[in-house]
Amino acid sequence: MAKLYQRLLEDAQKSGAVFSNATHFRGSSKTVHGIVVHLMRLGEDFTVKARLIVGADGAVSKVAEDLKLERNKNFLVGLEDVLEGVSQIGKPCFHVFLDPKIAPGYIAWLVNDGEHVHLGTGGDAKKIDAVQALEAFKQQLNARFDFSKAKLLERRGGRIPVGGMLKNIANTRGLLIGDAAGAVSPLTAGGLDPAIRISRYAAKIIHHALAVNDLSLLETYNNNHWQKSFQTRLWMRALLSSIHNPALLELGISAAKLPGFKTIAWNMFFGRGTATSSLPSYSNSRSSRLKS
Repeated sequence: MAKLYQRLLEDAQKSGAVFSNATHFRGSSKTVHGIVVHLMRLGEDFTVKARLIVGADGAVSKVAEDLKLERNKNFLVGLEDVLEGVSQIGKPCFHVFLDPKIAPGYIAWLVNDGEHVHLGTGGDAKKIDAVQALEAFKQQLNARFDFSKAKLLERRGGRIPVGGMLKNIANTRGLLIGDAAGAVSPLTAGGLDPAIRISRYAAKIIHHALAVNDLSLLETYNNNHWQKSFQTRLWMRALLSSIHNPALLELGISAAKLPGFKTIAWNMFFGRGTATSSLPSYSNSRSSRLKS
């Protein structure tokens, strides 16, 4: 992912973007000439002038709060250790574990990427202590893998929004994309694909709004089409979170292997029909913008 981010950053800079690393958003203020954005970098405050703000600052978005837009309320919490020196790990593989005690409403995982081992767990933020759950998970795996000589390279984690696409994510001052907008599958917690899709759509709206100098067009980004497309996954999220008995999870996995159910499960988890794959069409015409 680091290489992907670096490539995208370089492409943006070639197109004229200015990047400020280790910079924190402090807030914004509206003036007659536009917006003044208050930032902090390495302990020093500074400001930049802007016509609008795009909030791509994660599940708990400060930009959303500042712009008085909707914020995520339902979360998973995930925690992962990146290790080297794990014995008996074998060839590159991806192990997924379903256990409502260590990963309520989600999964635990062990990934061997050929160089390092990624050991993690995630679950309903209201039901899990991620640090304790990860330690319990590691203890469970001690019978299969040898962690005695493993070296911890990195521990990373955070909140993942799983409440579906938010409704109020744009106004005349800016808009939200990615996790900040809730663009994450409520079922799988995957966010890269929907984030790219809605970012592309947002870019079209922003480009036209700036070209015609009409920032009210940003509000066409609020569209109930997205919320409706998440309904099935929201229902499945609620069902998965309500299961506390491991035997029921085993039964569900067994059922998913049966003819018919297997196809449904495959499409739901891995199909190309993601929650934002069919975006509403965007028209440059003011008269048709509410229909899009």
